[in-house]
Amino acid sequence: MIRRRRTGVTDDSERIADNTPAIYGSLLVTTLVAVQWKAEVVPELVAASLVISVGVFWLAHAWAEVVNGRIRGPMTLSQAWSVALGEATMLLAVVVPGILLGLHRFAGISTDLAIGLALAASLAQLFLWGLAVGRAAHVSWPVAIGLGFIDFGFGVAIVALKAVVLH
Repeated sequence: MIRRRRTGVTDDSERIADNTPAIYGSLLVTTLVAVQWKAEVVPELVAASLVISVGVFWLAHAWAEVVNGRIRGPMTLSQAWSVALGEATMLLAVVVPGILLGLHRFAGISTDLAIGLALAASLAQLFLWGLAVGRAAHVSWPVAIGLGFIDFGFGVAIVALKAVVLH
């Protein structure tokens, strides 16, 4: 059974994955890496903050969905757990940037390189989500690539805003 956002409609015949949490997670990780990139930063602490921050956002999103569901009617613990699992794809956005941040300690790469690679991976995830959306919509490859660059552009805008606001 698939739960559709906002409508509460369930439909066994149509298998549509809700990738919203994963896409949001990619934007969140991009923001967190960009904001924490400074000269005296420790990549392992950035990775830890990613895990903790995205974990807290995951819980907040799951809680908001559960509260929204409860407004519409009763919800069992099993249904609440299902909601939390549906939001858990947000946590996947941490995996690749987190591993790249770990290269500082395990491969001896510089702090700037580790954080730069993590940020590049976050931006690449955004591009790939845009591409996936374009292909899922059955549009041509050029349009799908354009959508990838739009998502990528959101990430670049986050980095640019960090540079303007915090430096």
